[in-house]
Amino acid sequence: MTMNVHVYPTPFRNESRILKITQSLKEAAAFDRIRIMAVWEEGLAEEEDLDETRRVVRIRRRIGEGRNGTFWKAVRTAEWSWRVRRFLREEGIDCINAHSLSVLPLCVHLKRSKGARLIYDTHELETETAGSTGIRRVLARRVERRLIREADAVIAVNESIASWYRRTYGLNRVWVVKNVPYRPDSAPKKTTMLRDACGVGENEILFLYQGAMVKDRGIRRLLDVFSRLDGSRHLVCMGFGEDVDLVRNFARKYPNIHYHPAVPPSEVFRYTCGADVGVHLIENTCLNHYYCLPNKIWEYLNAALPVVVSDLPEMARVVDGCGCGWKCGPSDDEALNLIGGITMQDVRGKRERALQARDGFGWHKEERELLDAYRTLGFIRH
Repeated sequence: MTMNVHVYPTPFRNESRILKITQSLKEAAAFDRIRIMAVWEEGLAEEEDLDETRRVVRIRRRIGEGRNGTFWKAVRTAEWSWRVRRFLREEGIDCINAHSLSVLPLCVHLKRSKGARLIYDTHELETETAGSTGIRRVLARRVERRLIREADAVIAVNESIASWYRRTYGLNRVWVVKNVPYRPDSAPKKTTMLRDACGVGENEILFLYQGAMVKDRGIRRLLDVFSRLDGSRHLVCMGFGEDVDLVRNFARKYPNIHYHPAVPPSEVFRYTCGADVGVHLIENTCLNHYYCLPNKIWEYLNAALPVVVSDLPEMARVVDGCGCGWKCGPSDDEALNLIGGITMQDVRGKRERALQARDGFGWHKEERELLDAYRTLGFIRH
């Protein structure tokens, strides 16, 4: 029986990219068994069957829990990697997927010891993140440069990052599989639950930020901008993260700023359909941000929301390509003038372009490139 192992050092609650990839592999009958190696966390099952083919296996970490810093993170990763190796020592493995640079050494070892194929699926430009600095960045770059040629295929999430990998490491081919959602079966319909929950009138423009509220995602900039706008333009921040308390503080002071807790993944689309415009003003603090194309952009467009995005290459390419939104410069004054000048008539016009843009993307299109990569490695024969 053929076996595919995906390695990702998180608790694996709702890692949408890996779920989509493994679902596509299951439907293509690429492997008899698919295992997803994750990190155990209190309240989660150690083994969880997603279906008859896919199983999540969460491995416990026992060293350094609760300790912060690069050193302890490296210790925890090393210990967890050792436990994963022990768990898989009797298993025959045909293909291994490394979904993070931190587990690439483990996956290279498994490739060599099992005689398996290795796919390096880079979820971001990991050596060039804002948090990768100093000795951490030096070591990360050395590890990636030394081991990336062990991969039988490398996959990136957009063309800019793929080009960077080709240039930096002299790779002949990097496959591009964007992290786009499934397209809903039905056309988006306006909902009212978000407006009702936040008390936003039907004639007021509702701007939505959804997802992680953390440093460099532009949350503080949005709060500053909307605190200077009148009550005809509302900002709803829906999600979780370290800046939630900041959002709540602004919401108490300004009636046009609102916090909404994260909703279950199955409900995100319906809530998003209740907004008028999706916003994502990520800050250009590192090369990873400069080249990023966040999943939430596609989620906004799936709901037929025009978007306001940072004027960075990949996001600008989407907006320019379909005319479905606005690009914003880096200063707060630029954001204030842009958002303050958007009218409901503008929103209606851009919504039509967003509706048209929905036909141009979807996981069903990205899946073709994904399966072609596996086909070249001999795992799919049709």
